[in-house]
Amino acid sequence: MNKQKILFLFFFLSGFSGFAQKNKNPKQELIIVGGKELTPEDSNKVTQLFYSGLREKVVQNQTLAIDYFNQILQIDPANYNAFYELGMIYFKRGDLTQAKEFAQKAVTIKTDNEWYWLLNANIYQQQQDFLLLDYVLNELIKLAPKKIEYQFDKANALFMMGKPDEALTLYNKLEQQVGLTDPVLQGRQRIYLKKGNISKASADLEQLIKNNPTDVRYYLFLGDLYFSNHMTVEALSVYQKAKELDENNPFTSIAIAQILESQKKPEQAYEEIKAAFKQESLNIDQKVKIIIKYFDAFPNPVAFSKAEELSLILTQVHTTDPKSFSLYGDVLYQKQDYKLAQIQYEKALALNKNIYAIWDQLLRIQLFLNDGKILITKGEEALSYFPNQYALYFYTGFGYLQEGNAKQAISYFNNALNFDINNLGIKAQIFSGLGDAYQAENKYKESVIAYEQALSIEPKNTYTLNNYAYYLSLRNQDLVKAEKMSNLSNQLEPNNAAFQDTYAWILFKLKKHDAAKDWMQKAIKNNPNSATQFEHLGDIFFKLGDVNNALLNWKKSLQINSKNELLQKKINEKKYFE
Repeated sequence: MNKQKILFLFFFLSGFSGFAQKNKNPKQELIIVGGKELTPEDSNKVTQLFYSGLREKVVQNQTLAIDYFNQILQIDPANYNAFYELGMIYFKRGDLTQAKEFAQKAVTIKTDNEWYWLLNANIYQQQQDFLLLDYVLNELIKLAPKKIEYQFDKANALFMMGKPDEALTLYNKLEQQVGLTDPVLQGRQRIYLKKGNISKASADLEQLIKNNPTDVRYYLFLGDLYFSNHMTVEALSVYQKAKELDENNPFTSIAIAQILESQKKPEQAYEEIKAAFKQESLNIDQKVKIIIKYFDAFPNPVAFSKAEELSLILTQVHTTDPKSFSLYGDVLYQKQDYKLAQIQYEKALALNKNIYAIWDQLLRIQLFLNDGKILITKGEEALSYFPNQYALYFYTGFGYLQEGNAKQAISYFNNALNFDINNLGIKAQIFSGLGDAYQAENKYKESVIAYEQALSIEPKNTYTLNNYAYYLSLRNQDLVKAEKMSNLSNQLEPNNAAFQDTYAWILFKLKKHDAAKDWMQKAIKNNPNSATQFEHLGDIFFKLGDVNNALLNWKKSLQINSKNELLQKKINEKKYFE
């Protein structure tokens, strides 16, 4: 017959609300674990299962590891090693409820194992159960009295439980053991500040400065204490002393800049920030946050100037971090200095090609600049790193469209549409691009379908309205609809020469020659260097019976584009030809 044994562990706790509220009725947690004596065969089986569980745990096969450890508990319900391993697995998974159950059972059975208590402590820490944490820390201090870190953890737990006086007493004892170290100082600072005792908090720091007169950190701590309590004069005095000790300390410069900003001295503050940026010891992420604040003030020229200068410094100091060049590119992009922004993005990609956002920004620029060749080469390269980004197919497709390869453009646009596109703006542009590409391939039915789909998503997209209308006019199809779409594009975006040219040409096709003349003259006023527009104006004058003005405008067009054979024929024969 197997002998049964029952193990008990009591946690006597005071219920609480918040950190300082005590409940008169104590709460008692009772952990009960039943066990049995094992046969030699059972012991061997448990050992085999335990090592199998450890092996699966090491290779991150947690599900199988859990199964092995649970099998152990079916054979040996009081196996503390299995309880501990299960507690660790669930703790790392973030399942604190399960982790707590197993960890408590492990320490119930094996009360003298420091690691078991430590696991419980970590669980209670994350659960912010400071009463249980305090209990466990007491046990850890008994087991490992020389480990000072447990006493520091207990002092912190006391503070979080709303027992600042007890915490302060423990910090004072710790000072006697280890001296006035940073952890002692920081712990006491929290207590003093909680109580509103600035004088005691500052006294500690002044003592540290007296003991370590060349350590800039303590000056910064004292300055921060003063500044956070609105004592700016005292704070500035301390920071300036710190700067005298080390003029290249970036944290001192940032601190002084904060005060100067609060005193409405932005230029002096900026000089301090600039000095801090020149030091590599100031983390690049902190610098990035400072620069991004200027974005809120764009397009203010002062904000642009400061952001640009700081970003340039960033690239000079952090030469191997793509983040510095990417941010500089972002500032230039916001400034609409696209070609310089392109250079910075390319430098960032030379350092790390696995950052999608940089590729996206670079290709946006090429799309804006209508640089089809670079859109193709960079788009193809980007796709080799990010084949599942639909925007890259969109950019590359437009590159092929701009370079006259409509067939390839259609392929890329359709590849993009195979994805689940949540950006409706890009989806509309893809359909619009398909409309252009199908038009170029003389697939007019497909072109119309694509344009209609684009307009169903964005009915006021001026690019789509203009191109759809223009291509209908070229085919002499549905001119009334073309007129309405072109008119709308001009209402939405006035003074766009290309849109005005389209509208004038549609009016010409509708034989509304007087109106066509007025709109073509508007187009030429907004773009006086278009050979097409001068030619069209000449065509309109001819239809109005004004051959002299027709010849005058045809000749202006020929001066801009001398290779137009049909135009030369119009001039030579003084006639209009389709």
